[in-house]
Amino acid sequence: MSNKPRSLEIDEDVAFQRKEWIFQRIGLTALFLFVLAALLGLTGMGGTLSRGEAGDSNGPLHVEYQRFVRRGSSSKVTLHLRGATGAIRFWVSAPYLEHVQIDSVVPTPNLESVETHRHIYVIQAGSPDVTLTLNVKHEEMGSLEAEVGLVEGPSVRFTQFSIF
Repeated sequence: MSNKPRSLEIDEDVAFQRKEWIFQRIGLTALFLFVLAALLGLTGMGGTLSRGEAGDSNGPLHVEYQRFVRRGSSSKVTLHLRGATGAIRFWVSAPYLEHVQIDSVVPTPNLESVETHRHIYVIQAGSPDVTLTLNVKHEEMGSLEAEVGLVEGPSVRFTQFSIF
């Protein structure tokens, strides 16, 4: 047997190998950041940073919504109305409705009407604390400025970001 050291004939390109390692680290970092963003709710799939609230939680109008939503998907905007009984008239701003479609309002309104800058809904409330749910489908990407309020009462503004 020969005592010659064996060697493989493999070309080495150390500079290329270092570049490849850098790109692997960049890719792993990007993947980690995307997974972190998804866990926090920045991709429109729920999460801690995705939940938003507007208005005073003990006031006459309090709104819960999702800050980050996906274009083409549905989300819920929940209105908590306090201190009103009988016929409650609330409205949603028309500029917001240009970018979204309201699939349903729960409970179903008795009357819907359209004004220049807002759409008005009327429901009949039997108790002073009422929760309304607007099921909204997002049709466009970008920042969506919304405003909801009670007719002759307070209003609340909030912003949603429609992504993808």
